[in-house]
Amino acid sequence: MADQKAPMTCGIDLGTTNSAIAFIDEHGKAQVIQNTDNERITPSVVLFEEKEVIVGKIAKNSAVAAPDRVVQFVKRHIGEEGWVKTYFGTEYTPETISALILKRIVQDAEKVSGGKVGSVVITVPAYFNEVERKATQDAGTIAGLNVVSILNEPTAAALAYGLDRLGEKKRVLVYDLGGGTFDVTIIEIDGTKIDVLATDGERRLGGIDWDDEIINMVSEKFQAEHGIDPRNDLEACQDLRNKAEDAKISLSKLDKVRILCQCQGKTTKIELTRDEFEKITKGLLDQTETYLGVVLQKAKLAWKDIGTVLLVGGMTRMPAVQGMIQRVTGLKPETGINPDECVAMGAAYYNAVLALQAKPSEEPELALQGDALKESIDEEVMILLQGVEVTNVNSHSLGIVGIHKKTGKLVAYKMIPKNTPIPADITKPFGTEKENQVSVQIKIVEGEGETPEDCTEIGMCEIKDLPKGHPAGSIIDVTYSYSVDGRLQVTGKDRISGKEARVEIVRASGMDDKEIKEAKKDVVEMEVG
Repeated sequence: MADQKAPMTCGIDLGTTNSAIAFIDEHGKAQVIQNTDNERITPSVVLFEEKEVIVGKIAKNSAVAAPDRVVQFVKRHIGEEGWVKTYFGTEYTPETISALILKRIVQDAEKVSGGKVGSVVITVPAYFNEVERKATQDAGTIAGLNVVSILNEPTAAALAYGLDRLGEKKRVLVYDLGGGTFDVTIIEIDGTKIDVLATDGERRLGGIDWDDEIINMVSEKFQAEHGIDPRNDLEACQDLRNKAEDAKISLSKLDKVRILCQCQGKTTKIELTRDEFEKITKGLLDQTETYLGVVLQKAKLAWKDIGTVLLVGGMTRMPAVQGMIQRVTGLKPETGINPDECVAMGAAYYNAVLALQAKPSEEPELALQGDALKESIDEEVMILLQGVEVTNVNSHSLGIVGIHKKTGKLVAYKMIPKNTPIPADITKPFGTEKENQVSVQIKIVEGEGETPEDCTEIGMCEIKDLPKGHPAGSIIDVTYSYSVDGRLQVTGKDRISGKEARVEIVRASGMDDKEIKEAKKDVVEMEVG
């Protein structure tokens, strides 16, 4: 399957409920690598035993018997300050648990393929913020991986779909409804250019929420019959969650299913029809529909301007989703890509693009991987990949805290508005608050709110030792530089003295370099099955 001599160029879809890895084969095509269970996707579930950690199918199947030692849906907590789980005396952050999932995926890929995983591109929801993106990269580092880029999932899906269609010009709407997150993105493919025009979504809206509606409906009926709420029993609730997920999946093909709920020796059988399921989850589907119009408006387009609709994520197999998409857009969704696998495949393609375009003087390790690709893949494919250009947009506004001239209240000024094409460099002048000000603090925020309280502070830049005697209102030029991999550098420069300060934003919460290094050592030494 893989060249024994050269490391594989890989892409990883680190999902809320399932994860996958793909590599670029000798023909320049992205291929998903099966795990050691002979399955193409691996459940993102972790079971903690005293002497080992188990990831995947066995962990998921153990959730009922040992719910207190199983972690699911950790992606919803990535980058979340203070979220820690303790097992057998060891603390695990979302980044560490995600690293264990990555380790299992890579471990299996190397065992099955006989090759060695080289650099990787890991995908994230388009609506992830800076904290969540950096936390995902940290997870890769802790797992011992060389993460060369963090790529938006809809962009990866568009790459997987569009690589064979790069000669065409079309606008593609990507509707990405996964296990825990939701994004909708409009992308333009023109020649070898792939440009993201607009994106929006919710980081906590996905298949889990559809499962919860089934769980609530069944639990209420069980409680009415037996006076017991199975949601308050850890084992019964986990068993019901598994059955709710199975029922949801089955209802994409069947008209009705039966759910057996058991708790404290009591049993209830409940029939759920597809119509009933669609009725109790209509509010969730309506939420996603709202974003279709929002993104279309942000891209300044009409539905007649959209040529293709891509569905990403296992949840898009639901007939209600496909019907809603067709009703709103007037287009039948593209069926030529696998919604569970296209993100990992697109990430592998993007890794190949980066490797083939890498300069040895700037990225020697990645350039070596590019040289290996040049020797192994077809020349026609190599030339195609070398010419690919991907332009993304930022999913959240980046701003600065200032004082409103008229009200004197603190406000969040937008420096780089949401959906600005990146890379972006924007400079704006700001005045000092008072005379004889010898230092200036630049507070950097992320979000759409008009006040600092409604945004997230992600860093600070301070100019010190300014000369005395400056009048109030002296100009400080503030520059925000946002790179293609989603990293932000902020520079503040005093016009009079020329003094400046520069900072690359490192998230205020989560793990620092020392903690990452220690966690990496622990994960590398840990037995993961």
